[in-house]
Amino acid sequence: MSGASGGGARRLVVEADGGSRGNPGVAGYGALVRDAATGRVLVELAEPLGTASNNVAEYSGLLAGLRAVLDIDAGARVRVRMDSKLVVEQMSGRWKIKHEDMRRLALEARELCTQISRAGGSVDFEWIPREKNKDADALSNDAMDGKSVHRVLTQESTEGTTGAIAGSADGKDVGKDVGSASTMDRPAGQAAGHATGGGPLRLLLVQTPIEEAATPRIVAAVRRLVGPSASVVGSDEALAAQVASEVASVLGSSASTSAQWSGEAPGAVGDETVRTAYRSLAASGGTVVAVTTRRGVLSVLADVLGTPPDRFWALATAPGSLTAVEVWEDGSASVAFTNRTDHLA
Repeated sequence: MSGASGGGARRLVVEADGGSRGNPGVAGYGALVRDAATGRVLVELAEPLGTASNNVAEYSGLLAGLRAVLDIDAGARVRVRMDSKLVVEQMSGRWKIKHEDMRRLALEARELCTQISRAGGSVDFEWIPREKNKDADALSNDAMDGKSVHRVLTQESTEGTTGAIAGSADGKDVGKDVGSASTMDRPAGQAAGHATGGGPLRLLLVQTPIEEAATPRIVAAVRRLVGPSASVVGSDEALAAQVASEVASVLGSSASTSAQWSGEAPGAVGDETVRTAYRSLAASGGTVVAVTTRRGVLSVLADVLGTPPDRFWALATAPGSLTAVEVWEDGSASVAFTNRTDHLA
């Protein structure tokens, strides 16, 4: 699938793979994005999938790579290189898709391709032999070993200096650990979480999914992570409000939705309305689930981590993903995990 793109557009390469030990069995995916001109790796991703088939794992790697492209440069000219003949031929439109799981994943991948096309970019697919896909294969094996990896690399980090915007988390069910705000270069005494003595805040951010069909899986994942005493807030956009309502129902509470969490206030980067709503939660404390947009999620993370404006979009977050933030009474804050998506597979 491809779209029009100007000759001066940035060129990116996605390398993706997935595997299943047992087929179906213990599964995971790996993906990375390179700058086509220099070959430099920009993002590395890996995620366990629980029990799944090889095909589901390979499509999941493709989806992760395409989402990373949207974070880096939605208008890029993208070449996807995979050793899965099935995925490449189906995405190129030459093979029919008969299996329902494959159809769902292919439709999601095509929607991501469409988003790139609408931004002025293009996506095409190339089959490569397995021996030329070793980097993505290694990441998928990390995932099958139970490791989550999310590395967004700067120029310095590829030259041996610690320069990763987001690190990697090794260990089953760890998620993507992006560190503690209290260890960042923040002025002495500045409180990342803006707490004022109302007790600690445990905030679970839910990024609004693209499709309603993802709602039951999101609700089940939230229920596993959050106790029945949690409050639920969210955007008043229709699907976000529905997700918030269904989450609140299983937690035995009610949802409060408003434009505060819409993430659509004027501005190119952080949404100050969302930040204000987050700071209000930090002042009150408690356990809260907030359903918001990608910009809303990143606005909270930017507030916690002190992210500079030019790196605001550097963290990858997917529709339907989960992100957890903790704020303590003294105002120190940490990000427990970001972009957790295993429940969507």
